[in-house]
Amino acid sequence: MRLSNTGFGCYRVDNRIDEHVRALKKALLSGITVIDTSSNYTDGRSEILVGNVIDELLEEENIQREDITIVTKVGYMQGQNYKFALRKKEHGSPFEDVVEYGEGLWHCISPGFLDDQLNRQMFRLDQNGRDGYIDAYLLHNPEYFLLWAQAQGMMPGDARREYYSRIKKAFVFLEAKAKEGKIVSYGISSNTFPAESGQYDFTSLEKIIKIAKEVSEQNHFIFIQMPFNLVESGALLTKNQANGTKTVLETAKENGLRVLVNRPLNAITKKGLIRLADFKAETFSEEEFLRHIKILKMMEDDFVNDKLPNTGFPDKEKETLASLFTLGSKIGDNSRNFGSIEHLNDVIENYFSPRINYLMDFFENKVNDDNLKKLFDKYLKVVFGTLNILSDYYKATAVKRSAFLHSLIDGATGGKTEGLPLSKKAILLVSSVDGVDCVLSGARKEKYSEELAEIEKLEKIENAGSVFIKIKESLDK
Repeated sequence: MRLSNTGFGCYRVDNRIDEHVRALKKALLSGITVIDTSSNYTDGRSEILVGNVIDELLEEENIQREDITIVTKVGYMQGQNYKFALRKKEHGSPFEDVVEYGEGLWHCISPGFLDDQLNRQMFRLDQNGRDGYIDAYLLHNPEYFLLWAQAQGMMPGDARREYYSRIKKAFVFLEAKAKEGKIVSYGISSNTFPAESGQYDFTSLEKIIKIAKEVSEQNHFIFIQMPFNLVESGALLTKNQANGTKTVLETAKENGLRVLVNRPLNAITKKGLIRLADFKAETFSEEEFLRHIKILKMMEDDFVNDKLPNTGFPDKEKETLASLFTLGSKIGDNSRNFGSIEHLNDVIENYFSPRINYLMDFFENKVNDDNLKKLFDKYLKVVFGTLNILSDYYKATAVKRSAFLHSLIDGATGGKTEGLPLSKKAILLVSSVDGVDCVLSGARKEKYSEELAEIEKLEKIENAGSVFIKIKESLDK
């Protein structure tokens, strides 16, 4: 199968969001042929979107099914899968070998679970008909077992023996499904393929290849997927195979495996997430920020001590609202503790946004006083304004970081990358590395799909490997 150099990553895409639908259509019509999704992405709705879009474009005769590579993954028990697995356990018929990693997050690669999931995924991807198939079916981060085993205090040798035993059982099942024609090939997506070999949760590609050959000399183990970006360059630079003499990329190429790369723009470091993209920031004014915090606190005090007591709402609802009208103090007290724009954005998405959304829903559906609603609207504007000002503070640091990377890359490539946005440079460099077949990037907007199509047309960087070495040397200083 021919793979495009870049692929459409479906993490966080949802069939209910029109923009996501348009983005995938744009990508496929622009020459992107690889789609990467998973059973747990938006609780299955990502796969539904993929199935719907492919169906529509096939009916319109805008694409040919054989030109498209559908990659999907399996292993996570989250959302509906978690609830189903929990019910099975409660009824005395659990899936085998479930890794109960945490509440709401289990993991499993047992044949019974894979069989259940494959049938559901074929249906969601609309590949359940006579001629339907999945091109690449990957075990999704099976190293969750090792993370769990480490937390349980299991000896590394015992944990790894069990780990590879479970993978072998999964491969036996997947080989059978490949022979049935439900899947064309299978593989593994692991965050720890590029890790140091002594790391507890390291996944050895050598051992995986050996297992595949034990299952069948004519096996269908063809794909691996792993993170690789400007900062996390272990796939290229860490010699963790063949007694420390080869990298995972070298080993994959020698064995004819296809390599998919994820997270080309999101580097996970000891200091947190780094977004490999350009940022724009307005000048930060501490005076303006403190003024906003002061106004927020005054408005929150007014809501809690004056307005809410006179609303007639039940005491429990008043207590909940009072606990949420603390955004001013939370933002102000932690304004210098977020570390980076990426961490701030993560806190906004996972902490502030749910609280803001709760308040918005409450005032829209339960508050009838127009004056109170107007006051809340003013409060919201101040909240968003305050977060925007704080974002500028952290974006300023990110702008300097991006400028540093631009300078390094342009110098190392002899100016061949000058004028490109950092995101394009990052993806182009990874796709230029020998042994990389396709770079997957999240593309929830049409403009992101357009960028992927533009990168597809760019000439590869011949000395990409030396650029990564230069970046690592500079970052290690």
